[in-house]
Amino acid sequence: MNRVDEFIRIYNDLDREIKKKLKLDSHTSHTKALHILSKKSDIIARNLDVLTQYARLRNCIVHDTVSGAGEPIAVPLPEVVERYKSIFNRFKNPLTVYDICTHRSKMLVASPNSLVIDVMQAMENLLISRVPIIKNENVMGIFNGNVLIYYLASTKNGFISNNTVMDELIEFTNLDYNRKEQFDFVDKNLNVYDAEKYFKKRNKNNHKLVALFITSDGTKQGKLLGLLTEWDLFNKID
Repeated sequence: MNRVDEFIRIYNDLDREIKKKLKLDSHTSHTKALHILSKKSDIIARNLDVLTQYARLRNCIVHDTVSGAGEPIAVPLPEVVERYKSIFNRFKNPLTVYDICTHRSKMLVASPNSLVIDVMQAMENLLISRVPIIKNENVMGIFNGNVLIYYLASTKNGFISNNTVMDELIEFTNLDYNRKEQFDFVDKNLNVYDAEKYFKKRNKNNHKLVALFITSDGTKQGKLLGLLTEWDLFNKID
């Protein structure tokens, strides 16, 4: 298939998918359909200018020819076809949070019986600032530097022994404990553009979301499948 045919095929496939999604009839113009969908789809909104240009290019290819030769007036560049294909694929099969998150198998986690000193050492070695505490693959809390400060401030001895376990810090590792860091639980099929909206919100105390826990049912009661941060969104999406 040459580039002209492939470009037209992508245009037709996208046009069909958009009108199917919006339940529009075939007489609605492609450009109008794009503008309508851009209000509902982030991937279309982000690429609206490009898609509008591609629609104009398609019209030139289909309706205009080189005089006397019967050839299309323009042939799309290879990178144009590839970008068009990529946008269409992202629209039809949007990336999910599970596609770009740190999967459970690669996460550093602790259990209620984990020695605090061991977890702290692992955090230092891996340059990690937060560690989920799990029990039966359910998230029970989070350990970070603030937890350590709260715990030390609450004890008379003011130190962590070699035998101190995470369970002894449970009051401060609880996700609801007066913390400035916020966490949410989401389903693995949440698309990355909707996930981005989570990070733009602030709670009633004006605290920003730090990370999304991805669980088997999208709730705190579900099994932990992965962790997504704002860094993942900015660095792992094409």
